[in-house]
Amino acid sequence: MLEGDLYEVLEKTDVAALVRTLPGSSIYGAHFPGYSITPGVGLVQMALDLMGKELVSAKDIKFVQPVFPGALVRFEWTEDGAVHVFLEADGSLCAKMNLLCR
Repeated sequence: MLEGDLYEVLEKTDVAALVRTLPGSSIYGAHFPGYSITPGVGLVQMALDLMGKELVSAKDIKFVQPVFPGALVRFEWTEDGAVHVFLEADGSLCAKMNLLCR
């Protein structure tokens, strides 16, 4: 779980969550020095943590724009066999994912 290291949860329901990425996270020191962004794998793990799910497989993951340290990130998800996750950072779409979870 990355909660408390990479992000903090501000609000959470059964189908959505609002988090803030933590600028002081050690992850940002390595990804990337001088131009810190949240790693894509970190965004996937955040979604899984927030939903309380384990990843079986992923497809159609699209990162549209970077998520910077200190960003407010809204996760929304729906389920119909796969879990469809939409992420907005500071009000703009940043990623879409289709995840098969258990």
